[in-house]
Amino acid sequence: MTIIVQTDRLVIRDWEEDDAEAALEIYGSADVAQWLSPAIERVTDVATMRVILQAWIEAQPNFVVPAGRWAVVRQEDGEVVGGLLIRLLPPYEEDLEIGWQLRPSAWGNGYASEASRGLTKWAFDEGSTDELYAVARPNNKRAIATAARLGMEWVGETDKYYDLNLQVYRIRASEFKA
Repeated sequence: MTIIVQTDRLVIRDWEEDDAEAALEIYGSADVAQWLSPAIERVTDVATMRVILQAWIEAQPNFVVPAGRWAVVRQEDGEVVGGLLIRLLPPYEEDLEIGWQLRPSAWGNGYASEASRGLTKWAFDEGSTDELYAVARPNNKRAIATAARLGMEWVGETDKYYDLNLQVYRIRASEFKA
């Protein structure tokens, strides 16, 4: 198991196949799936989630730092409470997106902000990037609030990513406060 970041309450680590049931609580939740971009269907069973995790695990070594997908684990009990990602935004040339997804039972505890802040610091320290973007559907108040808590600035609204109307936020390394 590779730990990328450790915060006061959380560990950000590589996904494992044994995380399938916990990951299903995230990506199988209609409350989470409705906000995902690109738009994907809600994962409906553990077997499908396991296949998705296998694909993420196999792809991980091929990503160029700071890109990747990780599990967010609560230190106190080892529970997977969410997922994080850094990936190229379309047209997949240079702009990196940071994204966060938490299971609904973990909402309201500050985990998305804490985990994303830790991963952002790691990306700026370890990666060869000086800015990260976040995209959110206009009514996704939780994601927009998390972007604001990270110190991201609103860049505008666009439909150029994932064929969705999205709010775009950006943070530069020079503006980031860990």
